[in-house]
Amino acid sequence: MSINYTGKILLVEDSKLSAKMTEDILRKYGFESETVKNGEEALERINKGEKYCLVLMDIELVGKLNGIDTALLIQKITDIPIVFFTSHVNREIMEKIKAVTSYGYIKKGSDENVLIYTIETALKLYRANVLLKQSEELFRNMFETNKLVMMLVEPKTGKIIDANKSALDFYGYEKEEFLAMNLEKILAEVEGKKCERECLEILKRECNPCLCSHRLSNGSVRFVEVYSSLISYQNRESLYLIIFDVTSRLQAEKELKLYQHIFEYSPNEKYIFYPDTLKFFSANKKAIENSGYSIWELKEMTPLDIQKDVREEAFRKLLEPLYTGEKEVIIISTTHYRKDGTSYPVEVHIMTEEYDGKKVFSAVAFDETKCMNLERELHETEEILHTILNHAGDAIVITDGSGNIIFWNPTAERMFGYKAAEAAGKRFHDLIIREDLREPFINDIRRFLKDAEKSPQIRKMELEAKKRDGRSIEVELSLSAVKINEEWHAIGILRDITERKKNERLLFLQAITDPLTGIYNRRYFIQMLENELKRFQRTGKPFSIIIFDLDHFKKVNDNFGHAVGDITLKKVADIIKRRIRKTDFFARWGGEEFIILLPETPLESTVILAEELKEKLESAIFPKVGKITASFGVTSSRTEDNVDAIISRADGLLYKAKASGRNCVISDGGI
Repeated sequence: MSINYTGKILLVEDSKLSAKMTEDILRKYGFESETVKNGEEALERINKGEKYCLVLMDIELVGKLNGIDTALLIQKITDIPIVFFTSHVNREIMEKIKAVTSYGYIKKGSDENVLIYTIETALKLYRANVLLKQSEELFRNMFETNKLVMMLVEPKTGKIIDANKSALDFYGYEKEEFLAMNLEKILAEVEGKKCERECLEILKRECNPCLCSHRLSNGSVRFVEVYSSLISYQNRESLYLIIFDVTSRLQAEKELKLYQHIFEYSPNEKYIFYPDTLKFFSANKKAIENSGYSIWELKEMTPLDIQKDVREEAFRKLLEPLYTGEKEVIIISTTHYRKDGTSYPVEVHIMTEEYDGKKVFSAVAFDETKCMNLERELHETEEILHTILNHAGDAIVITDGSGNIIFWNPTAERMFGYKAAEAAGKRFHDLIIREDLREPFINDIRRFLKDAEKSPQIRKMELEAKKRDGRSIEVELSLSAVKINEEWHAIGILRDITERKKNERLLFLQAITDPLTGIYNRRYFIQMLENELKRFQRTGKPFSIIIFDLDHFKKVNDNFGHAVGDITLKKVADIIKRRIRKTDFFARWGGEEFIILLPETPLESTVILAEELKEKLESAIFPKVGKITASFGVTSSRTEDNVDAIISRADGLLYKAKASGRNCVISDGGI
């Protein structure tokens, strides 16, 4: 599902003036809108199947349905983001909004930027929710139908949350019985030892693969390799396990090698032949040794000459899915005949390959009596791991102990701009870490690898990285250490969090500042005042407050208009900001009233500062307005103070200043 950020918005608003203003703003920013005046009309549009990207709805509506009731009915029909208009923001209103799966609210009279920002945020959040649902549905379908043994486990207790059909068949339990168990119940003792909690901790650290012994319902013990990863599924953290039965493989060999090593270096026959004539084009050394034919003899032969029990018509029909592309590989069990007439059973994997611009068939023959099952299992494992590494949504980078890159997946290519071939062999920190941050990063990684030698661990950090074009991005790095061929390697999973961090900073700034003047808002000031009161009670170091109000400011708005009034307020804020300290907290208290918190400042010094600020405002020239003055109230902290008490005292002093003729500073004379 794709989300249209500039699609049609259904506006539910019974005020014609408000609706017209909102329509104009939406049109200005590229949104098409349709307006209805009550909940009944909105439901009628939705029921008719009208397509909207978002519903923008007033909470208080004419008619039988209010905005909350209408939203609940709409959500029974369709999954669509809903943003509310409200005239008042109080606890009752917020509780009503929380009762609906809404995407925020906008207070009436808000700036148009707030309206558009809230709409765009709602659409992005909706898209994220849709993608999350799709992701979970895809995972569920994959989980349920996969032939691999899979289960979900609660990380803290080891309780089995879910298991697919393959897992139930493998362990031999009914689902209800299996889900009543925990991981410890299926762990078996080997040589008198049982992993128990240690095994669960290893799985949580994703130290893949983990070799365990599991007991089936019939009492038999199977050796398994468990691949684990911590995932977020259905709003909770789960341990996702993929389990491979390696009992036969362990009996055949003590040590396992990766599929590539086995394929390249194990003695398996490989043939290449033409699709049209079926004649062999090439054969490897082992094929020549096993068959007893020379390469020149084989080039005059076809697979039918060494598989004498198969007819050409049947063989070509077998290959037909490779011709059409319906299948990528065909696996057959057959018998190979040597030149001397002896035979041996084999499993043959046939696939298509491109050679010199032409399609050819390649066939790999495995001795079925020795390692056929092992090879197939490793091949499937390799495909799964290859898919995970190359199709993961995050960048995955593997380095050796010196920090040299040995693996760089496609997401890393897109994220940083370097192709895998370019990144290979280069040091990770030289490639993406800013030069001024490299030294501490290198030291941190060295400590991490040293600690990993004592006990495996995962380290998460946020850092600033650089792309190939020089641009910086913020990433979250999840780092783990594994031992490969007796050498420590680092596996890094990197996620681009630039947009998330940007939104976090923007939202925080919007939450604490006054949109007109750019200084702190009333709510944030009260929070800082509460913190300062606690510090005063803890250390005894006094602080002071200045509250001031512009004299006769109503005349400025009446005579020159609110636009000039806004410019005046901004200049007042700029004048004050240039004089006070960086440690002081300056906020707009409301309208033309401002307030300053001065940490660790006694009353006497604060009164001097207030007099200076009064004079600076009095001497300033404001566009169109000319001169203005302000009245000041100054107080300092007292032992019995709380937020309301000190604000009330400062406010009373301000009113005394107003009553004393304005343009003056009144303090409470100290503690």
